Amino acid sequence: MPSGPDRVPIVPGSAVLSRVEREVTVLLRRSMEDVWAAGYGSDPAVDRFTYSVLALLDEHGPQDLTTLTARLGLTKATASRRVSRLSGAGLVETEPEGRAMRVALTPAGDAQVARVRGGRAARLGEVLAGWSTEDGDTLAALLHRLNTDLDSHRRLPS
Repeated sequence: MPSGPDRVPIVPGSAVLSRVEREVTVLLRRSMEDVWAAGYGSDPAVDRFTYSVLALLDEHGPQDLTTLTARLGLTKATASRRVSRLSGAGLVETEPEGRAMRVALTPAGDAQVARVRGGRAARLGEVLAGWSTEDGDTLAALLHRLNTDLDSHRRLPS
């Protein structure tokens, strides 16, 4: 959604910024965990904490642990524990790459991401059943824009 001369920017203290803050707070408080909870599959290594590792590897491909850590917004020790847990389950593989460690999805990890996404989509479909396709597209576009701007604000690698 491009900006133009007829668009007024959101400014600190504005009513629209207050509404956005309130709605994001409600969303985070409610969390999507109710929708996602049963959707991680039967592998005990995959939960709400480790799935984000799988999803990032699926989206961005193999990467070094430092980049993965930055994208996750975690400490290196926490990211390492999550990667280790997934590696032990055969869902990711690690290999030294110079002084860094490269992390990649295995075929089993790929399949797990597909299963989780399918389960989540089914449950989210139930939540959004009353929405039009246009509203869904708008929500997806605005969430993508928010996530892109959040990444830019944190100066994350693309």
